[in-house]
Amino acid sequence: MQFKQELHNLQKNKMNINDYSTKVKNLVDALASIGAPIDDEDLVVVTLNGLGKNYSQFRTLIAVRETFPNFQDLITLLISEKMIIVGTSSNGGSQESAFYSNTNRGRGRGGKTSFRG
Repeated sequence: MQFKQELHNLQKNKMNINDYSTKVKNLVDALASIGAPIDDEDLVVVTLNGLGKNYSQFRTLIAVRETFPNFQDLITLLISEKMIIVGTSSNGGSQESAFYSNTNRGRGRGGKTSFRG
């Protein structure tokens, strides 16, 4: 019963996705070893619930999918999502500003709108 309670209370907090998923999997394996296995759908739900507010949009996207992912697919999706979150926050700006700066390239030399001081 202790393992089940620990699994349901587990939060990702500052753990990386690999550490979090390993901790989840270890608890599931411990439950299975004492004759209390957790089915894959419940495992996915428990894993999603422990992610925290940074993953609220991700949880919504998973919930509305046509097919519910298995645990292994969920971890792959989480790693991809984390790369997106890190990439967006490390750019120092929004996607809109990146779009703006890319659309204004190439108008310097020889262009009609070249400004020289």
